[in-house]
Amino acid sequence: MERHPIYGYLQVSFVGWRYVDPREELKKVFEAAVQEAPERVEWTFRSVRNWMIVPSRLVREAGPDGTNFNDAMGAIRESDQEFCAATAEDLERIFRALSESPVAEAD
Repeated sequence: MERHPIYGYLQVSFVGWRYVDPREELKKVFEAAVQEAPERVEWTFRSVRNWMIVPSRLVREAGPDGTNFNDAMGAIRESDQEFCAATAEDLERIFRALSESPVAEAD
């Protein structure tokens, strides 16, 4: 959700999901998209239990094990609305790159 449903402020954009049966070849597609598509901020693709496309700043501020993820997200949201807008724009570019990927087109 790009904007808070009640207060209307921009939020940090990211996406996370879990595959029942993950395909290893998809990792390369996601890694390429987060490296090539964004124009405004640095992004990270993580594939542990959950797979995520997330701004690298959020990963850094959440800590190595991610325990401060929600706190970091809130702090960024409250202090840097320009960054939040940039993440929304970049995530759209990442989604576009993924939809145009040969692997995505094959599915």
